[in-house]
Order: sequence, then structure tokens, then C-alpha cells
Amino acid sequence: MRDSIFLCGLSGSGKSTLAPLVARILGCKALDTDAMIVAEAGMTIAEIFAREGEAGFREREARAVKQACAYPRAVVALGGGALERDDSFEAVSAAGTLVFLDAPDGVLASRLERGNGAIRPMLAQPGALESMRERRMARFARAVLRIDTSTLTPEEIAPHVIPSEVERLRQS
Repeated sequence: MRDSIFLCGLSGSGKSTLAPLVARILGCKALDTDAMIVAEAGMTIAEIFAREGEAGFREREARAVKQACAYPRAVVALGGGALERDDSFEAVSAAGTLVFLDAPDGVLASRLERGNGAIRPMLAQPGALESMRERRMARFARAVLRIDTSTLTPEEIAPHVIPSEVERLRQS
């Protein structure tokens, strides 16, 4: 693997679960920009939003994306909104292959409800997933590959994210 693989998608699409699995298969580092932000800040994402607002969080996120792009070989789980900033999108595009993990909003909502209990500040409003999808879809659509994760396990998805398979699917 020459470049990194960047997994994008809405919350609940499977990015954080899939990144370490694919990284293990490829023998490289797994990174999660949300985890990088939490480690650097010493606060949860909810605490960052409460203290610094979305703007403060997005600044931290842009720094985490830039750090992740500096790794020559990694599988990176991007935060759902990480590609909204032009500079982050351009950095990711230059650093590797973008793969879009997707599922219908109902599936995502169900996964988030039974998830790890982490508070996701951006999802507190009714209709938040639909709104985020609409706002972010133009960037997600620029990925070289879209994988519907709604009926697949991470183990079933992982082989499709391997660079040779991404290239094969891109050409078909």
C-alpha cells in the first residue's frame, strides 16, 4: 500500500470499527480522527462542543486530519464532518484513497441508538442525519468507492477496502 486509505461516511456507518480491521490486514497503522481529537484535548467530543462550540471542534478536527494525512501508510477513520472543510478534503484527496461507507439513515440511527453510549452532539436534533447527509453528500460522492454497510459485517467489508480490490472495482 503506497498511500493511506481514508474511510468517510455518516456516524454509524462503520468507519471506526473497520479501520483497525483493514489496518491489521494490511499491516499498517489505524487512525481515528475523533479519537485523536479526544486524546489531544483531554476531553470528550461532547465536552469540546460544550466548551468550544462546533467551530472549536472543527479546528481541532482539521488539525487531526492534517496529522493523519502525514502518515505515509495508514487506514484512517474520518469524523463524519471532517471533509466539509476544503483544506481537509484537499489534504485527504492528496494523501490517499477515499472510501465512502454508507447505509440508510434508519440503519445508521439504529446503530447509534444501540452504540457505545457516546454522546454525539451533532445528532441531538431531529432530522440531523438527513440534514448531514444532504450537506456532506457532494464530498462523500467523490470517493473512489461506495460500500453499503447496512447488511454486511466488518469482516465482509474489509476485503473490499484493500487497495487492489478498490482499483479493480474502480475499473469495472
